[in-house]
Amino acid sequence: MSSLGAVARSLTVCVLSRAQKAAVVLYACAIVAVLAYPKLARRTFVDENAFLVGATRGMFDVKDAHAASDSARILRDVAGSTRTQTTAKRMEWITQALDARGFESYASPTFDGGMNTHAIARATRGDGRECMVLLTSLGVMDVDAEAVTIGLALRVFETVGRADWLAKDLIWVAIDGEHGDIEATMAWLKRYYSPSEVSHGGTSEAFERAGTIQQAFAFSAPHGASAAKLLVQLEGWNGAYPNQDIFTMFDKVNQISRARLPLILDADMRTRKTKRVWSASARHFDMLESAITFMWRAATGIPSGPHAAFKAHSIDALGIRALTQKGIRTVEGIDAYHYFGSLLENSLRACNNLLELLHHSCFYYIMLGPDRFLGIAEYIAPQVMLLVSLTLVAAQLTTYGAGKITGAPSSDVQMRTSHDWFSAIRRLLLALAAGLAAGSLCTAANAHDIGHAYVTIVVTVFMIVAGVAFLRLTRADESNRPSKTASVVTNGVMIVHQDDWVADKVINIAWLLAVMSACTFFNFSLAIFSTFALAPACVLCSPTKDAKLAVVALTALPIASLIVVAHVGGFSITHAFGLLASHHARWRTFALPIVFWIAYPTTLMAMRVASSPTKREHVEHIKVE
Repeated sequence: MSSLGAVARSLTVCVLSRAQKAAVVLYACAIVAVLAYPKLARRTFVDENAFLVGATRGMFDVKDAHAASDSARILRDVAGSTRTQTTAKRMEWITQALDARGFESYASPTFDGGMNTHAIARATRGDGRECMVLLTSLGVMDVDAEAVTIGLALRVFETVGRADWLAKDLIWVAIDGEHGDIEATMAWLKRYYSPSEVSHGGTSEAFERAGTIQQAFAFSAPHGASAAKLLVQLEGWNGAYPNQDIFTMFDKVNQISRARLPLILDADMRTRKTKRVWSASARHFDMLESAITFMWRAATGIPSGPHAAFKAHSIDALGIRALTQKGIRTVEGIDAYHYFGSLLENSLRACNNLLELLHHSCFYYIMLGPDRFLGIAEYIAPQVMLLVSLTLVAAQLTTYGAGKITGAPSSDVQMRTSHDWFSAIRRLLLALAAGLAAGSLCTAANAHDIGHAYVTIVVTVFMIVAGVAFLRLTRADESNRPSKTASVVTNGVMIVHQDDWVADKVINIAWLLAVMSACTFFNFSLAIFSTFALAPACVLCSPTKDAKLAVVALTALPIASLIVVAHVGGFSITHAFGLLASHHARWRTFALPIVFWIAYPTTLMAMRVASSPTKREHVEHIKVE
């Protein structure tokens, strides 16, 4: 045991003595691991056998497609002089159409004064404890597209709602999304799960409910009865996704359909016709681009559609948008109605077979395309490497201090380092206060609606001024420091007092390490992007003779990161902070706290370390009897 302990101790000393180099190697390995994502990807598969996809024939036929087209044609004629009148009249028509077909329908207010409508089809073979939701939006598309969407949803609801095999109640929700379809969906869900909710007039209105909502599908046809591909929206708030099985089930349903249109996960991704003739390298980098784009959407924290409101209530849901594209096969007219209706019917029927919530497949995953994915076991490795690199550097500085200590009294003396942790924590709190002030200013300026560009300019100027003030305040006591680093030898132990910058660097790394470790479990994509950007500043910063150059270099790092983010996100860098505040105000995204409470304070502390006086090599020994 003693020999094993000695070996372990020697190995630990060997690793920690080379922690800086090991951290750089681990950072490079993390980059390689990300580049290897396509090689680690697995094929998607349906893990839930109860879906029974393809085991039955669909009921939605050409006759139903013609009926949906007729409803859409009638709905096109229901219009007023303004969009508000059009939406209100169409909601009234939907209610009348449901009543004429013998379904119960109910209205409920949105947060901004609009009205949602929902109808319930009671399952003849169910006990009423569970239900599914089909959701459509009004006020977010043009008149023809809304007519097609509503006409189709009405016919699907009627066909499925009267099916003999229906074992779960089916709810069709038509939301008034004129002032935001996600907000309108949230208002409906709040009313559904809050029996005591009343209307704006203060009186209770009839609002019948079905069972617990298990799955939901939000459908829209923004180009009318025409489609060349299907956009499947998965993103919820702050990188939350539904169980992967609901997507793989829909993909399987699409594969067995007649049209079999391609599925995409990004609206900006164009479907390629020459996929089979790609080279291996082209396919690799295309999958890598898809993975990074998927992670970017999760990192922003912005929900991609009204389906996200269901995920906020722990309900598996996805959005389906029928899109067009020139140059590839397109289904139109009655064929499009038939294709859309069959997809929705078969998806609802697959969910109807479930006896419990989806739990077999993944909730944490990265899609590299409709048929490839990374599970948590494959994608977590780069982040682990980054966090380990930070841990090694912090452990080295804490245990052995900065640099090699020379001139020990004897070989029998053990060395211990001493740090001024309280002063370092005080400086970190000051940096956090500066970040909190900058973040508060950003949200306050956005609330006054002065424009994204002006918000960015005001916040940037404040951050520069606050950064200069921080550096001056934290260096106020530098002139009173001793010219030598003292060490005290007592009872065979040499206690070496480290410079203040060593404690600052350790505390800074510990702060980043703790927050990024926690963020990894809440929003992995945001965590890994942030760690990749901030880890080099934390690990490599150290006092230099040219402190001004080091500060300039550290200042350029977040600016460069912001330029890259602006390019990937497709927005102007001059609007960055304005958009950040706007998204946080609407969606409560994690990105704004990460920028102002993590990235900015971490950069300030790294600047503080870089601007500290260079280390003193001479060590004065004070022996205590």
